[in-house]
Amino acid sequence: MTNPQDLAHRSPEWIERLRQGDGAAFESLFRAFAPGLCAFVTRYVDSRAVAEEIVQDLFLTIWRKRETLAIETSVTTYLFTAARNRAVNHLRRERVARRWEGSVIGRIETPDGSGEGELLEMLDLQDGIERLPARCRLIFTLSRQQGMTYGQIAESLGLSIKTVEVQMGRALKSLRAWVRRQPS
Repeated sequence: MTNPQDLAHRSPEWIERLRQGDGAAFESLFRAFAPGLCAFVTRYVDSRAVAEEIVQDLFLTIWRKRETLAIETSVTTYLFTAARNRAVNHLRRERVARRWEGSVIGRIETPDGSGEGELLEMLDLQDGIERLPARCRLIFTLSRQQGMTYGQIAESLGLSIKTVEVQMGRALKSLRAWVRRQPS
């Protein structure tokens, strides 16, 4: 049996209400779909807390981009597809972080102590990263430490891909100069 509330979420009038900033329409959407989306995402990420964060972030993005929201399929399909994509991206970032962490710890824990020099180099580089302008630093961190693509960064920050490319170029140029200035 079809839930009448689900039919309301499929109607073009409902989507138009959301575009116009109708808080009640948004709250109705959230209350109707958030529990199911959380259960669905939990199956991907194996953590209810992480799943709730992902779903809340999805709804926050929908609210922020409501004026340009284009849903070609049913709202249900749109939300579950978006939630799955966010869960997969989260898993991808976690895998990159674990790989990076494992390689850093492996270099530090070498038996001959040679990892100390690499650790000092990494700390110098981290100092250089911290000295970058805020947007440059954020984009560099999302790309290199979180494993996000330029397209993902552009979408999440509301920037063009070209802006992300320019900021990454500036960050890399600045970090190369920073590393060259550091004593050997």
